[in-house]
Amino acid sequence: MAIDTLHTRILGYFESEIEALRNHLETGQFKSFKDQVIAGLKIAEALEFLVPYTRRNHRARRLVRKGKNLINDLLSVREVIRRGNSSPHVRQLLLISKVMSSERYLQ
Repeated sequence: MAIDTLHTRILGYFESEIEALRNHLETGQFKSFKDQVIAGLKIAEALEFLVPYTRRNHRARRLVRKGKNLINDLLSVREVIRRGNSSPHVRQLLLISKVMSSERYLQ
C-alpha cells in the first residue's frame, strides 16, 4: 500500500511539473529558445524513467504522452519565429538585414 501511495505521489509530481512547463510555454515566459531546449531535454530524461510503467498504468501512459507532446511543442521553431516577428523593432531589423545583404544595395 505504501508503494502505491509513493507511485501516486511521483506521478502527481510529474503531472504538475509538465503542466507548469506547459503554462510557462503558453504564456511565453521562456527567455530564449535555449531554455526551451534545456527544459525539453530534462523532460525527456524524466520520461525515460516512466516508460517501463506505461504498460501497467494508464495514468503513466497518459503522462508520457503529454510529456512527449510538450517536448514537441518546446522544440518547435514555429512559435519562436512567430514571437520573434511580432515586435515592430524586430521586423524592422529583419527588413534592414535583408536589404543590406542584397547585392543591389551594396553596388
